[in-house]
Amino acid sequence: MTRTLYGGRHTLAIGLGVVAIAFIVGVGVGTVAGFRGGLFDAVSMRIVDAVLSFPALVLAIALAAALGPGLLDAMLAISITMIPQFARLSRRQAQHVSGMLYVEAARVLGVGGLRIMVRHVLRNGISPMLTLASLSVGSAILQVSSLGFLGLGAQPPSAEWGADIAANLDYVRVAPWVLMSAGAAIMLTVLSFNLIADAMSDYLNPNV
Repeated sequence: MTRTLYGGRHTLAIGLGVVAIAFIVGVGVGTVAGFRGGLFDAVSMRIVDAVLSFPALVLAIALAAALGPGLLDAMLAISITMIPQFARLSRRQAQHVSGMLYVEAARVLGVGGLRIMVRHVLRNGISPMLTLASLSVGSAILQVSSLGFLGLGAQPPSAEWGADIAANLDYVRVAPWVLMSAGAAIMLTVLSFNLIADAMSDYLNPNV
């Protein structure tokens, strides 16, 4: 139990860190692409489409194997797989909000493009991205645990739920609780973040 609780520090920190990196990069790229359009929009979205063409976990495994085993490399690999979903959603929101009358009024008044993009477009279209971020933490934890189980994430003697399950497979018949504790921690944590995302969606979109 002590190791399971201690290992949660790595798993939760990586999960939250991965989503933070993906959120900042993805929302930034998507908002600029949706608001500006043009060549940047075309090039960036084609790159996003290329990344989305691969299954997320398969791409994370390939990137982690190329970068080498380790927590930071696993974190970077998973972040790359999550950036496209934030970029796509933020681009759609930016395109939708950019057509609103208050954005056109700001343009007519001579407000700068960067200020419009941050104060009007991003601010009024960020609600779905916050919900997606909460939901993505659970997915990030599952991917972190998967990479740890495959030996591409945390390395011994570091405590991490996926790596702990892999290290204790030999004891499944004599001490199954060693595996079950880490597995139950993953399940309950992912479930908790999914419930948080559901509650956040109801809070941010009360009329839906």
